[in-house]
Amino acid sequence: MHLNFLLGAMVMATAATAQTVVGKAYGFATGVTGGGSAKAVTPTSASELAKLLADDVPRTIVINKTWDFTGSKATGSGCDRNNKSIIGSGAGVLNGKGLQIKKNAKNVIIQGFEIRNVNPGIVWGGDAIDLKGGNDGVWIDHMKISLVGRMFIVTHYDGSRVTVSNSEFDGQTTTSASCNGDHYWTMMFYGKGDRVTLDRNYYHDVSGRAPKLGQDGTTGTFQATNNYFKNMQGHAFDIYSGATALIEGNVFETVKNPFTSSSNKGTVYNVPDSAAASACSSALGRACEVNKASGSGTLLSLKTTSALSTLAKSKSFLVKPVAASQVSSIISSSVGPTRLKARSIRGRWVRY
Repeated sequence: MHLNFLLGAMVMATAATAQTVVGKAYGFATGVTGGGSAKAVTPTSASELAKLLADDVPRTIVINKTWDFTGSKATGSGCDRNNKSIIGSGAGVLNGKGLQIKKNAKNVIIQGFEIRNVNPGIVWGGDAIDLKGGNDGVWIDHMKISLVGRMFIVTHYDGSRVTVSNSEFDGQTTTSASCNGDHYWTMMFYGKGDRVTLDRNYYHDVSGRAPKLGQDGTTGTFQATNNYFKNMQGHAFDIYSGATALIEGNVFETVKNPFTSSSNKGTVYNVPDSAAASACSSALGRACEVNKASGSGTLLSLKTTSALSTLAKSKSFLVKPVAASQVSSIISSSVGPTRLKARSIRGRWVRY
């Protein structure tokens, strides 16, 4: 893991034994445990935070305050370490710098804090969470990301196994590349062989690549369930020829283009109607959930059944979504770091 920030004086961490990951990884991140049972530690300096992220010891690292790195130019040494949980406690914020998961690092959990102000307005100013490839098992959960220069989340090169869940992606900005107040570069998953679950996330005021799935010349397998897309003056899904995707139970509210017109180049099953929902049963052993759109552009009808047979090979990783009619209330009560209080049943979230 790599944090780009000004390094400060070394101070010993304080124990935070009450802090732990909430819930259990699911979807394509099933089996991810991060730091496991490692005693939680709370860094008290930027240099210590970098050291904890970079060592070869399983760690649960607590972000319990606002770490303000704006204006800094120095970088940490980076790492290729595994078995890390980076979790929020209270008002945990990384302000001005993001996280980079180095190539082949695996078994990482990022949960329950905010990343913001990563050089907004500078096109190549940095990504909030950057996976460098070959990252076998990353769970990104109950996060909030806003005001970044480039991508909220991006995967690269060799395929990674990832779940992004219960998180808010806030694109409101005064430095919009599309000149409409919406951030354009939202998410891009184009690692060769990526397997990605997107479940119960809130995307709003973004205008592009929200998300981009796949890339011509690569392959990737995706499931997107119960996500809420709102107030988007551009496009949500941008799907490329190398992607195989099952997209079900999502809600699009005031979204100009729920799918780009070229998304039909991918191998996509997006459950546009009840007949398409029923047709899932033979491959998946259950009906799919229909996507819903209101005040939005045309919801493309993409019903390539080979997507179902491909996803069926990963049935143990697939999420069973709820009906789209329930998504708005679920999102309003459960998304983001301030709503992390939860318990897990059968790998899914029950909020209270």
